[in-house]
Amino acid sequence: MGFLDNPPDTDDHSTSKPDDVVSILATIAPKLPKILVEQDRVLSAANTISTSVIGPTFKSKSYPENVSKSTLVLLYQLSRLPNTQKSWKKDLGDAFNDSRFFANAVNLVDSDWLPLLKQWAVTDKERLPELLSRFVAPSTAGIVFGVGATSARLEADRKTQLNLRRAATLILATADDCFVVDLPAIQEKIIDLLSATTTSSPSSTTRADIYLLLRSLVLKTSAIHLATLWPIINAELQSAISSVVAPDHSIPSETFNNYSVLQACKLLDTLLCIAPDDFQVHEWLFITDTIDAVYRPANMHSIALIDELSEDLGLTAHSTTPADSTLPQASSNTSRKPLLGPSGIIDDGIWERKDELVGKVLRPFFSQLSIFAFESTYSMNVPDWEACRQSLLKDIFNEKSIVKAL
Repeated sequence: MGFLDNPPDTDDHSTSKPDDVVSILATIAPKLPKILVEQDRVLSAANTISTSVIGPTFKSKSYPENVSKSTLVLLYQLSRLPNTQKSWKKDLGDAFNDSRFFANAVNLVDSDWLPLLKQWAVTDKERLPELLSRFVAPSTAGIVFGVGATSARLEADRKTQLNLRRAATLILATADDCFVVDLPAIQEKIIDLLSATTTSSPSSTTRADIYLLLRSLVLKTSAIHLATLWPIINAELQSAISSVVAPDHSIPSETFNNYSVLQACKLLDTLLCIAPDDFQVHEWLFITDTIDAVYRPANMHSIALIDELSEDLGLTAHSTTPADSTLPQASSNTSRKPLLGPSGIIDDGIWERKDELVGKVLRPFFSQLSIFAFESTYSMNVPDWEACRQSLLKDIFNEKSIVKAL
C-alpha cells in the first residue's frame, strides 16, 4: 500500500511451531481475500481475529511482555486489509495509550511498532493533535502541601511524561516533515510546559521529556521549518547546561534535575552531529568551532559555554584523564556519531547523584566536545542519522526514567 518503508517480515516463519496459532494467522491474514472471496466474510474474519487474539493480548496483565513479533506482524497484516480500520485502529490505539507501552523492547519497537504507528498516523491525521490536546499548562493554583499534593503532582508529571514520549515516538515513526502543519501547536505546548517550576503541576521534572520531543523534531523536520524553535532551544540548552555549576538548592539546580541536564547535553550532542544549517549559526555559543578547539593559544579564554564549564569543573580539553583515552577519534570514523553513546562516552545509568553524573559523563563530555565536533566536521564525514535515531529510541523507551506515581 506504500505506507511503510520497512514492512515487517511476514515470510520467515521457519522457527514457528505447528501450534503457534498467532504466527500461522499472520501467514494466512494477507490471503484472506483470496480464501474467503466475499468482502463481508473477510471483514468478519478480521474482526474475529482482532477480538479473539489482538485485543486480549494488549489488554492482558502481562502486556507488553506477552507481545511477540508474530502478534505485531498479524496486526500489520490486518491493517492492510480493506475496510478493517475500525478494529485494528482501536487495538493499536489501546496499546499505544497504555502506560506500559514504554516497557516494550527497543528492538521490537524499531522493527514492528514504528511501522504500525506510521500507518496509523498516515491514515488518521488527528493522532498528534489529539495527543497535544492532552497537555495541561503548569498550574500553581490551589496547591497545598502534604501527601495528597505530592501524589497529584507526581500523577500530573507521569501523564505529561508519557504524552511527551508518545508524541516523540509518533514523530519518529513517520516520514520526514509529516507534522510540519502541527509545529505551531507543538511549539505552543512546549512553551507552556517550559514554564513549569519545582512546585507546579506538572512540575519541571518533565523537562527531560521535552528535550526528547525536541530531539525527535530536529531529526525528522527540515531545519527551515524549525526557525521559530531555535531561540527556545538555545535558551533551554544554555539554562540547563549552566545549571551544572549552580549551587545546591538554588533555583537552577532544582529546576534542572540530573536527567534533564543529561538530556539537554544529548540534544546539543545531536544538533552538533547532524549540524542543521540554522543551528550552525549559533553553535559558537556552546563550543569553540575554530582551529582553536584543537590548537588552543595559551592566553586564550574561550567564551563558549561548554569550554567555560569544562574549566570551571577543573578539566580542560587538553588535560589527560582515563576517560579521555577511551573516546573515539572522529577522523577515523566513516560517519559522524554523537559523542554520548555506545561509540563514545557511555551515559547508561540512573545518575541519582550529581557528582557521579559530573564525574563519569559530563566532565569528559565537556572537555572533549569542542575538539570532537571540530574533528568530525573537518573530517568531511556524513552524520550518522541512524545512530542518533537509535539513541533517541533507547531514551524514549527507558522506563526507569518515568516518574512512578504514589
